[in-house]
Amino acid sequence: MFALIGYAVLSLITAIILSPIIKFGRELSTYLCVFGMVYLVLLFISPTSYFEPNWFKFIGYGIAFLCIIAFIFLVWKKMKKQQQFNDAIEEENE
Repeated sequence: MFALIGYAVLSLITAIILSPIIKFGRELSTYLCVFGMVYLVLLFISPTSYFEPNWFKFIGYGIAFLCIIAFIFLVWKKMKKQQQFNDAIEEENE
């Protein structure tokens, strides 16, 4: 359990440092994406012996995938909203 928390803290610090450099944006979804990707990579390269029961590592994988899926969903939702806005402007101009 301590390994999951330690890797999560390391991923959070990395996400906070990397997000402004990558320039995705300043929204929560940006930090979720960077956190999820870094957390997933850290868990892939970490030894299984760090996790008391081996299935704790799979909980971490689930958390990382949920963060990435949440990012994809939030970006898709924002793009859909932007498309509706553009369609409304086009209709108004016609």
